[in-house]
Amino acid sequence: MHRNLLRGLVVLIIAGWACAAPVPTASPATRTAFVETASAIAPTTETVTVEATAPPLSFAISILVDLDSESVPAEGLAIALEEASTLLLERTGFVFTLLEVVEGRPTDSIGPWVSDYLSGKAPPIPNGVVVFSYGEHDFARSRGGYSFNIPAPAGFVNAFVSPVAGGRSVYVAVLHWGHRFGACGYDESGNLVSEVAIDGQCRNQPGTTCTTHNGYSMCSNVVDDPYASTPTYFVAANFVHEFLHPFGLYLNYDHYGTAECREVMGWGSEWVFSDAEASYWLNMCPYVYDNFRASYRP
Repeated sequence: MHRNLLRGLVVLIIAGWACAAPVPTASPATRTAFVETASAIAPTTETVTVEATAPPLSFAISILVDLDSESVPAEGLAIALEEASTLLLERTGFVFTLLEVVEGRPTDSIGPWVSDYLSGKAPPIPNGVVVFSYGEHDFARSRGGYSFNIPAPAGFVNAFVSPVAGGRSVYVAVLHWGHRFGACGYDESGNLVSEVAIDGQCRNQPGTTCTTHNGYSMCSNVVDDPYASTPTYFVAANFVHEFLHPFGLYLNYDHYGTAECREVMGWGSEWVFSDAEASYWLNMCPYVYDNFRASYRP
């Protein structure tokens, strides 16, 4: 399945870049890899325009799928990764490059599972690892995702140097594949029990009507939100959001609109929160994107 996924990704995301042949590995999965070349793009705080003749720089990722949580469909993953690459490219001039997809069942917590994967992986080592999982204590399942960093394998220096973690780390984004943005009428077990919002749903507007959108029951007051624009946009945006966190200085306080964000950005007392701007920056403070670009040290 994943060989077909990667073939599709080559066409969808990085057409024209060179593909390496599949290489066999030990259980639990078969790895398929490819490599690419790219040239530099100047940092900017605005949307980045990339010349068609110059392939963009890339942030290489591997994807681990925790089968004890849920499976991830190949076609949907291809679409989500294409969307995520586009979002990252527009804001930084970089794209995501997929090295491989590995399915498995962690015997311990997620951190050791990722470490074991990296220690047994032949080069190239990814800059970051996406883990599709419910997460520790179901945290990704309840919140959509979270991130952390782990020590890199011996001898590996990450080309993206976090101002907090340094360059001897690999960045990890734990994402819930099946997360329902703006879910409406579901109970804590995921059963649809109401035709209107309950338990603080729909931006804490009780009684908001539920409507079918993107294949599930969604709050009618969010169907026009960019995060509801496609079935995979939420998880694609979370690719970017969670990998950006290590490049901020204030962890959870690096979200758009926090006091720390406003201070760094120089937004004065007259600043007004903008839903459109928050959505564009994927709910991260804009300065973090500048840090991400500046962190690249090949």
